[in-house]
Amino acid sequence: MEWKIPLADVDIGPEEIASVTKVLRRKWLTMNGVTEEFEHRFAEKINVRYAFAVTNCTAALHLANLVLGIGPTDEVICPALTFVATANAVRYTGAEVVFADSISERDLTVDPESIEARITDHTKAVVVVHYAGFPCHMDEILEIARKYDLRIIEDCAHAPLAWWQFKDETRQFVGSIGDVGCFSFFGTKNMTTGEGGMITTNNEKLAHDIALLRSHGMTSLTYDRHEGRASGYDVVMLGYNYRTDEVRSALGIAQLESLGEKNHKRREVYRWYADAFNNNDNVTIPFTDRNLEQATPHIMPVIIRERYREIKQRLRDSGIQTSKHYDVIPAFSLYKGSDFKSKIENVENILTLPMYPSMSEEDVLQIQAAMEYEKIGT
Repeated sequence: MEWKIPLADVDIGPEEIASVTKVLRRKWLTMNGVTEEFEHRFAEKINVRYAFAVTNCTAALHLANLVLGIGPTDEVICPALTFVATANAVRYTGAEVVFADSISERDLTVDPESIEARITDHTKAVVVVHYAGFPCHMDEILEIARKYDLRIIEDCAHAPLAWWQFKDETRQFVGSIGDVGCFSFFGTKNMTTGEGGMITTNNEKLAHDIALLRSHGMTSLTYDRHEGRASGYDVVMLGYNYRTDEVRSALGIAQLESLGEKNHKRREVYRWYADAFNNNDNVTIPFTDRNLEQATPHIMPVIIRERYREIKQRLRDSGIQTSKHYDVIPAFSLYKGSDFKSKIENVENILTLPMYPSMSEEDVLQIQAAMEYEKIGT
């Protein structure tokens, strides 16, 4: 189906094409200098010491759990409202996932009170998800982590360049606040390499382990041996093939350059939505009380009070693509058995509306018109 207004749109221009073409002409495509440059620029952009490009955000999350020593006897607290990969990456280590709730319909990030209530003697870490590009309440979460000696993994898949202002008025980019940060460059993300991700940390020991685990646990890379800088290698830990390639890194460098501008446009689209639905009692727009300048709106989730299916069908009939971010993870068969129950009354009625930088205000008004409550037949 060809959508009049798609859910997302990819912005690829001449800069991206030129960057990728340059790599192809060099004929060395596996991880090397372009990837190192991408990592350096990304680390510099979010003011973190170390950044490692990987195959995707799920790989980043897996590595984060591994380098923090999470294993079969541990529990990790994770938001129930997130993509399933956040929880799956914990399960890869043999650890148990314990689900925490969101704050409210108005703030769908993980609730610090719910995190603290779920802590047991087996809890080793907390994964926070900066949902929809809005940072979690990191003051309170850091206080809880210090109180119970817990590690923090930041899932920043929605939030490249989002930042949190602490109570002392200092600011930090997400991905530089916890022990490890994990980013996604999937095709619909704020910046994309098609597939791909980044893992970040300020901890030298964790960075050392990430570098090894990303590439089979080997002490030297293929290009080092190709160039004669290393004659062989040792394998010092059970690693994985989570490396990225030069093509995706080149694409990432170009995308990173325009990320700030694209995030600015996304904030403008969010404001249009907030204004359009300001007087619609059937639609709740989350995060309207937040400082929007801190956020990087990635998706546009709204909560529908009544006639959810009818509204979704009306949008489809109008050529407007929607989705749902997300069904809570404990609703899936793999995670059945969890005692989680959300306090968010209409959490099952989340509807994701189109969100991308090239949207116009007219697009938003068309979406508003298709969702008018009184226009739906009784």
